[in-house]
Amino acid sequence: MKILVTGGAGFIGSHLVDALVKQNHNVIIIDNFSTGSIKNLEKSKTKVKILNLSLSIEKVLKRIPKILKDTDYIFHLAALPRIERSIDDPIGTHQANVEGTIVALELARQLKIKRFFFISSSSVYGIQKRLPLFESLQPNPQNPYAYQKLMGEYYSKIYSQTYNLEIIIFRLFNVYGPRMFSKGSYKLVFTKWLEQIKNKQPLTIYGKGDQTRDFTYITDVVRGLILGMTTKLRRPFEILNLGGGQQKSIREMAKLFKSNVQFLPPRPYEEKFKKADINKAKKLLKWRPITSIDEGIKKLLNYHTIYSTTR
Repeated sequence: MKILVTGGAGFIGSHLVDALVKQNHNVIIIDNFSTGSIKNLEKSKTKVKILNLSLSIEKVLKRIPKILKDTDYIFHLAALPRIERSIDDPIGTHQANVEGTIVALELARQLKIKRFFFISSSSVYGIQKRLPLFESLQPNPQNPYAYQKLMGEYYSKIYSQTYNLEIIIFRLFNVYGPRMFSKGSYKLVFTKWLEQIKNKQPLTIYGKGDQTRDFTYITDVVRGLILGMTTKLRRPFEILNLGGGQQKSIREMAKLFKSNVQFLPPRPYEEKFKKADINKAKKLLKWRPITSIDEGIKKLLNYHTIYSTTR
């Protein structure tokens, strides 16, 4: 198959690209490398086509690159992630996360692809009265990033209804694993902790650390995304959670890193608890996570040790 991956040089995107290449698919990447890195594509860069572009009307839609002709699937991962970034730069992140999604959807429409995949976030659920979080819950986003992802979901639904485009929205829950080394000051919690360990600093935790998250290992996520290509849909638009299916407190997670902890004031824009209901993905995709949190953290720490000593 011919597959376009936007944001293919990022953390999740590069792992997806590696898996698709391993299956002998023809992969094209669109990435402007604002958060991604060519180092993430060391395994696959000689086997893929890379377009160094931003997802803008002027750069993509006004002159669709000929190389994208006959594309079968689009995985749209390109985004400016992190809640903190969206609070600091709501306009810039809106342009990337909302307008970029419209461009990707319009590209899918004009190319007449078989199926479009929008990579959304569990942050759209926001604060809810019950757990686990299932797909039909009314979204209640608590920050600009979550709103931007939800707007992308709404545009995806409208494109599916209006243009008869098959779309799966994947809501990902706290994905972690090798390569999650963000640029600049906006980093995932595990990335921050790994840097703090390297600098012999205590691990910082906001609030009491009793807030929970549903951590999901990268290879489990990628396997779920790829199953989306071959799954027969009962209707042209679906929303699916991909999560570990269990909640762990931040304080519990810190213990696995075996380091001292420093508690900081809580952040008002974060959800308190998260746990994914993954029954729909189990039924529709025949998917389930197989990497335990203990195993995943061991893999991450091992990768970080090797990464630190070879770079």
